[in-house]
Amino acid sequence: MMPERNPVTPETLLELQFIDAIALSPDGSRVVYQVRSIDPEKDGYESHLWLAPMRGGEPRRLTFGEHKNGSPAWSPDGKSIAFVSDRRDKKAQIYRLSLEGGEAERLTDLDGAIGGLSWSPDGSKLSFTYRANDPPETGHLPNSIAAKNAIEAKADKKDPKPPTFRHLTRLHYKEDGQGFLPKSRFQVHVFDIASRETRALTSGEWDHGTPQWSPDGKSLVFPANRLPDADYHAVVCDLWIIPSSGGEPRNLTPEPGMALAPAWSPDGSQIAYLGNTDETDAWGVKNVHVWIVSPQGGPARDLTPDFDRTALDLMGTDLRDFHEPGAPVWSPDGATIYFSASDEGSTHLFAVPPKGGAPRRVTSGTLALFAVQGSKGAKDLAVIRCDHTDAGTVGRLDPATGAIAPLARPTAKLFDTLEVGAPEEFWVEMPEGHKVQCWMLKPPKSGAPRAGQKGTHPMVLEIHGGPRIQYGACFFHEFQVLASAGFYVLFSNPRGAQGYGEAFTRAIVLNWGGPDYEDLMRVVDEALRCYPEIDPERLGVTGGSYGGYMTNWIVGHTDRFRAAATQRSVVDLKTLLLAGDFADDAVPEFGDQPWRDSPDYRRMSPITYVENIKTPLLILHSHEDHRCPVEEAEQLYTSLKLLRRDVEMVLFPGESHGLSRGGTPSRRLARLHFIREWFVRHLKPAPADDSAKAHAASEPAMAKAK
Repeated sequence: MMPERNPVTPETLLELQFIDAIALSPDGSRVVYQVRSIDPEKDGYESHLWLAPMRGGEPRRLTFGEHKNGSPAWSPDGKSIAFVSDRRDKKAQIYRLSLEGGEAERLTDLDGAIGGLSWSPDGSKLSFTYRANDPPETGHLPNSIAAKNAIEAKADKKDPKPPTFRHLTRLHYKEDGQGFLPKSRFQVHVFDIASRETRALTSGEWDHGTPQWSPDGKSLVFPANRLPDADYHAVVCDLWIIPSSGGEPRNLTPEPGMALAPAWSPDGSQIAYLGNTDETDAWGVKNVHVWIVSPQGGPARDLTPDFDRTALDLMGTDLRDFHEPGAPVWSPDGATIYFSASDEGSTHLFAVPPKGGAPRRVTSGTLALFAVQGSKGAKDLAVIRCDHTDAGTVGRLDPATGAIAPLARPTAKLFDTLEVGAPEEFWVEMPEGHKVQCWMLKPPKSGAPRAGQKGTHPMVLEIHGGPRIQYGACFFHEFQVLASAGFYVLFSNPRGAQGYGEAFTRAIVLNWGGPDYEDLMRVVDEALRCYPEIDPERLGVTGGSYGGYMTNWIVGHTDRFRAAATQRSVVDLKTLLLAGDFADDAVPEFGDQPWRDSPDYRRMSPITYVENIKTPLLILHSHEDHRCPVEEAEQLYTSLKLLRRDVEMVLFPGESHGLSRGGTPSRRLARLHFIREWFVRHLKPAPADDSAKAHAASEPAMAKAK
């Protein structure tokens, strides 16, 4: 008899392990992967590196201690790895670890942000990007006591006090998750292994992306926006090539648009990259394709001009935040280029020849590929894959068949003890001719409805952010928590989402709250028809970011939901665009500049309809959210309080827009408790089983925390 499985609760978060990165050895025989876990006692995260054979075998842990270790990069001879670690003084530095044994060796002594490690082909150098922190006296009057104290605090390795002031001159002066930006920019650096010297190859008032070595080691290529007024052209990005010995960078892609994530062909004759030709597309409407360009210069070629998908992983999940675009991967013989693309609720791997043509889909089924890595020594690829019931598996992918052999799954033992449900997929045909993909996650052990059983279960509609992302085949902890508490959980990809073609994605331009709202309401209608056991009088709705925008919009336009929870939401588009970390042209998406008195902004802003809101509303927001500033939440809360509506607000100090995906563990936990308890209070589910009942019964304690 199988042992009883436990419900998924907010506390399950503390036991999850997250796979954040992989690196495949040059000969393709081994893969290093990065696992992030939570230390509940310290209320923080640790990240460690593991090594697994590509042909199967027991993984071996490489790093230990209460540190964050990540960004692994193999040496060309496969004998060591370089990585970034904060193991000394909690400052990120580059280390080298021999795989033949011994302690990791620190290579750098820097004070700032480090990323994008890559070895030169001969193993003599490491390239990386580095942005120096501001000097400690920055933000204080010269020779003041405050400046002196800041300098002394840094010398004593103590946390400094906040600056006396912030003097801002840039348009793009802050970024969510990073806060107020330092004055310096990310520059390409090279570290010489023998001499221990670090040298900057780039300079200037521009940020430079991860550099990639040419196969002969003579050049580096990297993405950057090096326009004189770069902040005013936030979407523009080009590929630049520079001699590895130093010199003036040369623009390989001067055409309009953006060029990202370069990858050299094995023979060094071509560079594949991701890009498009629309440099006004700040909101992710235009498809990103795979392109190719010669390192000598000349016109770039779109290899996938008729491919109506975007070559990015845009899967929404609470496992990890969105990541940098994954570079195309060349086969060892240079005959094939592999890339990921968001496609109907999955992130699949596709293949295209360097001459271009119709891409071939390599993988099948429903899955999300978070990362894909290749090598020069083997055809097989290393991947991170997920699905609805898998929070992350390191696997070996056969590009000939698309089959994925699992190599490591850190959550396997935990998931063997949990009631992790697989949602049921269905599609809703719309009168305009398109279809919307939907999923219903049912409470554990709910089974098929009994004859005559109607209206016994409440349902929560979950709405994704973006708006240009997708829900789909990826484990989502929040959904499982609500299902274990007795809720049917409905999620879908209405018009505006990615994965269904550019026209589908473009449908809400100049019309937020129009086609997307229509699709969502029809999705709810169809769910009630397909699942008669759902009580139409006990419906909830929630979402974050753009999903919070839609939650606000919905309760301002219908009273069909008994309760709503709006997270990190948008309330007034004008204040969002002028106070958030946006340095983009708003006209293509919204029709006008936000400082103008535009009727379109009023029409598309949920605050316009605040007097219509009668639904009990829980507002959750982070104090340090620089994407959707906390003022969005405060103006909605104050308005509803003055209207004497049923509204509560929960604010999370010190957290960013990405709280649900990577915030302080205790605050992530509290957030889940507040959401679950709000819907339990208003929708009154019958617990899915006795163990879930015990968890639900303990929830009023959270109410006391308010």
